[in-house]
Amino acid sequence: MYESSKLRILLPSSGSLYQGSMQFMANAGLQVEKESDRKLTGSVKGEVGIEIIFQRSGDIPLSIDNAMGDVGITGLDRYLEHCEYSKRSYVLKENLMFGDSKLVVAVPDGWIDVTTVADLIEVSYEFREKAQNLRLATKYPRLVRRKLEEFGVTNIVLVTASGGLEAAPVVGYADIIADITVTGTTMRENNLRPLDDGILFESQAALVASKSISKDVKSEFDDFVKAVEFEKN
Repeated sequence: MYESSKLRILLPSSGSLYQGSMQFMANAGLQVEKESDRKLTGSVKGEVGIEIIFQRSGDIPLSIDNAMGDVGITGLDRYLEHCEYSKRSYVLKENLMFGDSKLVVAVPDGWIDVTTVADLIEVSYEFREKAQNLRLATKYPRLVRRKLEEFGVTNIVLVTASGGLEAAPVVGYADIIADITVTGTTMRENNLRPLDDGILFESQAALVASKSISKDVKSEFDDFVKAVEFEKN
């Protein structure tokens, strides 16, 4: 746990979540100032009791959960994957109205007869009859496992991976993938096709907070919460 007399807000350091977060803060009347694009710290104009730290959006959930920051903006999918059942942090605001994406199951284009989850279940049993495992590569094993079980898909082995999942079926360490996508372009360019009903989870930017807010910054935290509650879209 860090020690600071300032409210520490963690924001994504790059990409669409960075841009959306900066706009979200501005809409709440909190103008984030940053000396340069490469600098990973910032401040809020006129607010001496707030400090800004820029991190990879995927690192923010655990940073908040480990009390290395007080509040942060990250993808809801990332937070639920790492901290859904944590008692050390919580989702303060589930939908910040930007950063929309979907966690989908995608299969190779060559699987022309597999278009739905029901088809996938049938394929998984065909693999089993051949004493083989249907392997699914993903960066979100916990979230994917739970959602697949809700769909009745249980006969699949999850392969945890990072980086470009789209290459997994080609390289051979998985047969299909489940990944976050916005437009599906990267999947299509790599000869993968989302199942017609294969959306496991719809995500967006969320505001998360630590349950270990210091008494020294409680006033700043309360003011911040009020500001974002009246944030103008």
